[in-house]
Amino acid sequence: MANLFAQIRPSISNLLRYGNGEQSVGNLTNNFQYFENLTDVRLALPENLDIGFRFLYDDPPEVGDSFKGIKRRFVEYTKDNLNVRIGNSSELYGRGMVLNLFENRGLAYDTWIDGIKASYKIDNLKASLIAGSIDFRDSITVTRFENYKLRGGNLEYEIAEPLKIGASFISAQSSIPQIDKTKLSAKSELPEIYFDFNHEQFNWFLSWASKWTNTEKLKTSSRGNGLYSSFSFAEESFGITIDYKNYNFDLQDPYLQNDETRTTKFLPFQNPPIVMKEHSYVFLSRSLHEVDFNDEVGFQVDANYAINEDFNLNLNFSFASKHNFYSLSQTTFLFDEEKRSSNFLPSSEDKYSPYREIFLEGEYYFDLSTSIRLGIAQREKTIYNYFTGSAGSHIIKSVVVPLQFSHPFSNNFSALFQYEFESVNDNYNNEQPNFNNHFISLLTSIYRKATLGIRYEFTTNDFDISNRTDWLVTELGYRISGANLISVSYGRERGGQVCSNGICRYLLPFKGFKFNLQTNL
Repeated sequence: MANLFAQIRPSISNLLRYGNGEQSVGNLTNNFQYFENLTDVRLALPENLDIGFRFLYDDPPEVGDSFKGIKRRFVEYTKDNLNVRIGNSSELYGRGMVLNLFENRGLAYDTWIDGIKASYKIDNLKASLIAGSIDFRDSITVTRFENYKLRGGNLEYEIAEPLKIGASFISAQSSIPQIDKTKLSAKSELPEIYFDFNHEQFNWFLSWASKWTNTEKLKTSSRGNGLYSSFSFAEESFGITIDYKNYNFDLQDPYLQNDETRTTKFLPFQNPPIVMKEHSYVFLSRSLHEVDFNDEVGFQVDANYAINEDFNLNLNFSFASKHNFYSLSQTTFLFDEEKRSSNFLPSSEDKYSPYREIFLEGEYYFDLSTSIRLGIAQREKTIYNYFTGSAGSHIIKSVVVPLQFSHPFSNNFSALFQYEFESVNDNYNNEQPNFNNHFISLLTSIYRKATLGIRYEFTTNDFDISNRTDWLVTELGYRISGANLISVSYGRERGGQVCSNGICRYLLPFKGFKFNLQTNL
């Protein structure tokens, strides 16, 4: 028995988060407190077995639902080319057109499955199977307490060394809550086929998926599809990637576009590429545009050029819009779809709600440790008003200039300075459509153990939703040992819309104290 226990290799990580303060919107302020303790345990056992579980005490939560108990548990067997996992799992088929199960705790988004998944590889063929259920809870749209039962699989075959072909199929039984608190059941089938060509400097990926949904109670069926393609080329000093998306999984008129109770909508376990640049800068990460996987066509071009070994340039351009237009009949008050002949490309006309962003950034290294990054981005988003026309449409224009400078003053002290400027024109901000935002951050590292930071943000917008014009946060961190970290912060945080992988959340302004403790054993 002692020998058996000696062969068990444990891995434990724990995250403790606590906050106490106030959340506010305009003149409304509420006391707000959250407490979260998350413990992930994984035990590597003999005979190629692993078991794991997650203890979660999230009550009250910062975002999402309260939970106390065992959130996840699994048993996993791996040997040679065989992997079988029973319990909770994430999974990705292709690039996520029909299946991309993942978690983002900061946005309270979780589509992990509870069931079984297995994969086996024979020579150039890999086969995967999955079956189980998803209990999906949306922290923003409270009606989206949805349940899904999934069955499906994926085959991927390497025809020759540079070329792979893959196929996926998912069958899903869904249960969607309605406004009257009943639930509507539907069955969806999602086939996919994709190609992946990867040879030296070139890579080309192409994926096509379809979604068929039958709602028996309503005696209706719906079909949608999506196409994603990515081409990249790279050499020693230059690289370019061109992405294209054509997502029309559920084209609907304006009455239904925002109806989350419909059974035909894009499903939460799908999550293909957003075909937009995801930024680390504060103002650019507060995205103006939330990707509509039901109805969006567009492309992205991302190029990198190394002028020399110390100076790099990055240029990114993305452009997207809706496919078609819907005109309102003044007699029937119904919408008629007007299909656009070139709807395989985005349109810059306001009535297709276009979004454009161009971003240029340069990064220069003075030496191995000292660097400066300077960029400029121009963004424009139109949200067309189908009832009033262009006059009532919401148009937001933004220019962002971020600057970041890092320098070690000695072996024991270094600093990272960041400044961001944003000029905004928002026609819905009637009293003051033009205003500026400023963000200043200074983060210092002392003996590589302690960090001291300050973040200050202010705006010339006297009508900000938080009813404030400035926000200040101070934070202190200390590395106890290895990956064991402790941090505390106090101050006011502005909040705002934050997006990741096409999932967007609006975080409310917060004033107060936060404490984090992360340990890994």
